[in-house]
Amino acid sequence: MQNGSKKYRVLVAGHDQKFWHPLQADLEKTGQFEFREDYWPGHNSHDERQTLELMKWADIILAEWSLGNAVFCAEHKRPDQRLVIRFHLQERDTEYPSKIDYDNVDMVVFVGEHIRQECIRKFAIPPLKTMVIGNFVDQKKYDKNKRGGAEFNLGLIGSAPSRKRLDLAFETLEILSEIDDRYSLHVKGKQPQNIEWLWARTKEREFYSDVYEKINSSPLRHRVVFDPQGNDVQSWLEKIGFILSPSDFESFHMAVAEGMSSGSAPVIWSWDGAKEIYPTVPVVENAAEAAAYIDRLRRSSMHSKLSQQGKALIHGRYDVDVVVNKWTELFLPKTKSIAHKATSVRNVVVFWCIDSWDMFHRREMIEAFAANAKETCDFLIIEHGNHFKTLLERGICPQEELEQFAALSPIQLTDNSYRMRLLTGGFPEGVKVADVLRKGGSIADISEAAVKAIFGNNSNVLHWIYKPDQVKNLPATAEYIYEVYDEYTRDFSSGALIPAMIQLEPQTLANARHVFFTSEPLLDRKQKHCRSYSLVSNGVNFDAFDKWRVNEPTGNNLRKSVGYLGNLSDFFDWQLMAEVCAQLPEIDFYFHGQIERARLTHIQTAVSRLENLPNTIFTGRVNREFGAAAVNRYDALVIPFVVNDAMHAVNPLKLWEYFATGKPVISSPMDAVSIESPVLRNAASSEEWVNAINDSINSSDVQASEKRRELALELDWRTLTKKHYEILQDWCSQDMVAEAKRKMSAY
Repeated sequence: MQNGSKKYRVLVAGHDQKFWHPLQADLEKTGQFEFREDYWPGHNSHDERQTLELMKWADIILAEWSLGNAVFCAEHKRPDQRLVIRFHLQERDTEYPSKIDYDNVDMVVFVGEHIRQECIRKFAIPPLKTMVIGNFVDQKKYDKNKRGGAEFNLGLIGSAPSRKRLDLAFETLEILSEIDDRYSLHVKGKQPQNIEWLWARTKEREFYSDVYEKINSSPLRHRVVFDPQGNDVQSWLEKIGFILSPSDFESFHMAVAEGMSSGSAPVIWSWDGAKEIYPTVPVVENAAEAAAYIDRLRRSSMHSKLSQQGKALIHGRYDVDVVVNKWTELFLPKTKSIAHKATSVRNVVVFWCIDSWDMFHRREMIEAFAANAKETCDFLIIEHGNHFKTLLERGICPQEELEQFAALSPIQLTDNSYRMRLLTGGFPEGVKVADVLRKGGSIADISEAAVKAIFGNNSNVLHWIYKPDQVKNLPATAEYIYEVYDEYTRDFSSGALIPAMIQLEPQTLANARHVFFTSEPLLDRKQKHCRSYSLVSNGVNFDAFDKWRVNEPTGNNLRKSVGYLGNLSDFFDWQLMAEVCAQLPEIDFYFHGQIERARLTHIQTAVSRLENLPNTIFTGRVNREFGAAAVNRYDALVIPFVVNDAMHAVNPLKLWEYFATGKPVISSPMDAVSIESPVLRNAASSEEWVNAINDSINSSDVQASEKRRELALELDWRTLTKKHYEILQDWCSQDMVAEAKRKMSAY
């Protein structure tokens, strides 16, 4: 191993190093590594004596591809050596990964989470020995100006094999050509007939024969340009406005990353893993959607913004320095230090989510809270959903995580925060299940058992709930904090009182150790039931939204856009927005959120009307990163809620997320929010909404924009959760005193 100036010795073993060599060159520049290569002529053929000699020399062994090389290296590595395997894509169709002795493997690296999940299941790879490190892009190489007319040029890098779907790229061109005859398709790469192994396959030959015949017999044949394979991709991309990824499946699709680095707008079909690898990018389902998306984007102010964000995404995730740092940390792992708790008693706060952790709208708040409380508290996040089979079949949770939860073992997020689900049934044969789960214990029983299994018996536990009826999941003597951010005693769509909640909530409030209210109306209505309470506003992870800010494009002829981020339920004013959007056909309206159709049957006519307008786009539920990037692309943002006694109490989380972008915001009037125009424009009637939107999208009020960002920054979760922590410190202090008294008594 390295001693003084000595470098770590890394052996790279495998049959094809073309993907590794560029990364190796940058790792060598760090001055920490010396590399040697053990070339294998085939997937399982090599000079065994040479391999063993080179392995003796190495401190670290990298098996590039998970084939026969990985099997051999795992069999012969020494205990003092570190073995890392890089798994690409084609290996999943071979038997080699199932033959690897993973006890002798330190880490298996995948380029995409979807491939990792599939291969863990297929080859029984230990999940804790797997990780994702994406491919890297030398972004500076691609950062060049676009040529005139690039916005009409579609680009496809690599059309072979058939899963790259050249046919879909051409179909997209056909549809676009009916809209504007300036569009063309440019295909770069080696032609399939020149790839011997590919052309030997009958199905592949038939596929390309059909596609070429369709292109050559089309009047568009002169607008399909086949450019040769070469090392000039960065220059070729200067003429490409839209980079296409219509593949059936990919592990990463480097062409997309290269195109985004050049400023080309990505057009990605929804192949498995696309949303995880490129999380801020919209995806399409078919050629018709792709064509509509391309032409709308070309004419929109969003085109430039999406291109800017694409560059930012690649820089933040896949730039050379980012990936090299990840590989350096992997080769040279550091011992993780865990903060020493000031007391032998574990103070554990159990958060009861109402959603999956990755989508939970309180996630950023809890993360900031955990960071503030790291010296004195551990946090256990309980995710919604408790049936093994259902969670697995619906793709909500991967099997290896469910198996971990079945054994009452959590996923560690940070030094002091963990997450898990409390599973109550649907266990497959062969899965190790904790006794309390096998016996059919209640959620309360399981939560107690989970806390003991994770933190030990000597723990002080405080629960944190978000809805009045969550108390039924708590142990009978449990202490809890109730955070009230919605008016659950009233129907959100009508404001009518809900008898069951009117009975339940006062008792929930009264029994809470402390109650946090996020708005003054909520506090005014409910404080009389509380023994201890305080007002702490909703907030925002400011940096998460701020990092996707973009420069505004110039040009008055560009279409404007308006955005909404959040659930689309019965509290959303469908009738109002249908009227508003119909009156503004020159503006595109984007709605990002789950449509809760079961709650909308009574207003289905308004829902259908809004969905079917030509200038409205509904994307369904999106991840948090996509949402943060999306709202930065629009010219104005909206909060069109129905106005009633339930909604008047709401201090919308999305308001502060919107404000972090600096964009103009239009909202229905709510008593909980008192911010004057133009920082926040209120509108009630459709006429007021139309006027407010027109004023907003044509506004260049820098002062108002900065004021919004200033207000959002004041409500950053890192600041707000210090107020939450003050209450917890009192609880921790009391428990520490009690523990000291117990010890003195025992003495």
